[in-house]
Amino acid sequence: MLLYYLEMIGTAVFAATGVLAVKRQGLDVIGGLILGVVAALGGGTVRDMAIDAPVFWIRDFNYVWVAVVAALVAFFFKRPSLRHRPLLYLDAWGAALFAVVATDKVLALQLGAPVAVTMGVLTGIGGGLLRDILAGRPTLLMSREIYATPILLGCVLLVLLRHATPGLAYSGLAALAFIGGLRSCALYWSLQMPAWLTSREDAPRDAAE
Repeated sequence: MLLYYLEMIGTAVFAATGVLAVKRQGLDVIGGLILGVVAALGGGTVRDMAIDAPVFWIRDFNYVWVAVVAALVAFFFKRPSLRHRPLLYLDAWGAALFAVVATDKVLALQLGAPVAVTMGVLTGIGGGLLRDILAGRPTLLMSREIYATPILLGCVLLVLLRHATPGLAYSGLAALAFIGGLRSCALYWSLQMPAWLTSREDAPRDAAE
């Protein structure tokens, strides 16, 4: 039940950041509403379709209502001076919530640890990817930001905890704290992936060659 309410909070966070991420002027209320709802529900929808499970917001329409309300609140009360960095912290914890819930859901369906980790990562980054694409801005995956790595490690940690200590009630909260904390630390200290683990453009050849 606790994870259910946490997922509702994550839904609200992603819906709000979906609206707040748009910097350009001229976004109308319907566009903002669609942007927020897609950002909040898109990752989980893809997850459920991939594992052939009932889509979560069709079974429980409260997810949609939460996304709608959060998107509208963000649209009407957003401040033009709101900086980008606070949104990244919200995104970090929202992605952590979605990743943990998705991993737990797949484990409950007994689809195997690799599938659970994969679906956890896809769900965790899916909402942010859809949000950035719809907002017309570069996605975090296209930068050296330490973004997907904490989610991957946290999902693996959750699978290991569920396997090693099946009766531990707070495995999900431990994985949540790990993902959100690691991502927040990376943001606070401006940590990035090392250059040798990132792709680089080839140096231009000499015109004389």
